Amino acid sequence: GNATIIWIILAHRRMRTATNYFIVNLALSDLLMSTFNTIFNFIYASHNVWYFGEEFCRFQNWFPITAVFVSIYSMTAVAAERYVAIIHPFKPRLSAGSTRVIIGIIWLVAFGLAFPQCFYAEIMMDNGTMKCIVVWPDDVGSK
Repeated sequence: GNATIIWIILAHRRMRTATNYFIVNLALSDLLMSTFNTIFNFIYASHNVWYFGEEFCRFQNWFPITAVFVSIYSMTAVAAERYVAIIHPFKPRLSAGSTRVIIGIIWLVAFGLAFPQCFYAEIMMDNGTMKCIVVWPDDVGSK
């Protein structure tokens, strides 16, 4: 469904509005979330063993959170854009360039806010099995 939405909006010139670009951004983050997260988390949850190495452990603790932030901020951008369009109908709409800048800012903020999860993620042995966990500094044993 997300790939279809992306294709429809990008393939048809009249569908390329600021709101639809934010919807493409939302669909892209959801598509990436399902691509890079679902299968690996299912395997980890069902076997309770991390098979995928430390680098992918860091990635798995960083990217899904990034995608969630991108989804939230994309929906916020749609709401703000619609608010301006309804409350101030005669103001000019967002240009394609402004929309791209806002989408870039959304991704940068999301990457930055999710980075601590990546930075503190590590592989840990627990009763002979490897676990992918986030070890926060000064954590006194609470999870």
